[in-house]
Amino acid sequence: MATAAVSLLSVAACSASAPATDSAADSAEVGAAGSDRAVPVQQLCGDRPLKIAHVAGFGGNSWRRITQAELADELSACDNVTLKYTQTDGDLQKYITAINSYTAQGFDAIITYDDFGSQALSALQQAHQAGVVVVPYISDPGGKVGVDYDGYVQYNFDTEGDAMTRWLAKIVDPGARMLFTGGLAGGSPSTLALFEAVRQTSEEMGDPVTSLTDQPVPSSWDPAYMQRAAAGALAKYSQIDAIVSDYGNADKGTIRAFVNAGRSIPPLATSATDNELGCMWVDLHEANPDFELFTLDGTTTVVRIAARKALAALGKLPDNEPTNFDLKVFVDTVNGKLPTCRKDLPPDADLSSALSPEKLAAVFS
Repeated sequence: MATAAVSLLSVAACSASAPATDSAADSAEVGAAGSDRAVPVQQLCGDRPLKIAHVAGFGGNSWRRITQAELADELSACDNVTLKYTQTDGDLQKYITAINSYTAQGFDAIITYDDFGSQALSALQQAHQAGVVVVPYISDPGGKVGVDYDGYVQYNFDTEGDAMTRWLAKIVDPGARMLFTGGLAGGSPSTLALFEAVRQTSEEMGDPVTSLTDQPVPSSWDPAYMQRAAAGALAKYSQIDAIVSDYGNADKGTIRAFVNAGRSIPPLATSATDNELGCMWVDLHEANPDFELFTLDGTTTVVRIAARKALAALGKLPDNEPTNFDLKVFVDTVNGKLPTCRKDLPPDADLSSALSPEKLAAVFS
């Protein structure tokens, strides 16, 4: 992650709730993709040639690569669709330029992960006003569906944070000290949303876990970056009873920092995991019996919902997809749902991805 982007990010620009919507079809009542109300992508393609851009504010990790592959896979059902991808390395100005460029080129739709929150909202508004269908996903850009852009889908952060907190509360002593990590320096909207959800549930339960910090410890969604940050946290805090994060891939760095410091690994609740994290649990759990693992996954599949929202808007069809997507429990070592370690797949492979093993392996070839 380029350090130049750090100053561009503002906590004040972040929101922990889904954007407002005028459409009943965007209600969070729909639990997940694939519900009876969802329309198969093949029925949304239409006949006219379409140009769709995928713009990510930050693309420098495995999760982003898999997400792009998921989107390409979803849209491969539409022979009439041309897909282009741009990621802007955490640079706000480059992100705005990319949105403006695709608008000027006459693209029909932009599907985007806005890592900058409302700081980039004006660019999305201008694209929408120019007639481009705009669908942000996961990271709240502010604004309003139907006014500033055409659709939005995020994780159900409230249920995600609630599940993580309640899982931890059953296995840690009351008042356990929690290290919460994730996002870019300055505060990423999606990270802050999960952080607030965890703190809210903990408060409602009488604070079984308390955060060691007032804001998430940035991970830059990168294991190497997170290892350095975790080493600093271990030097500062003599007691860390639990770890919560928004990106399990980066937690590999946290775990390595604990091992290097000779500290026992505490329970970890996270999402967006990968193959190597499962292998690490298999290798380390015997020597670290407190190292329980809870993951909520299927995170990369959310972009498929964004794609269907964009196609529905382009075809002026009903949007029967959810605004809030419930992630599934993928690993729960306390309750016997153990992680797998696939030696035949790359370490960074997200085993909860909707991609076939062959397509997932191809992402890293």
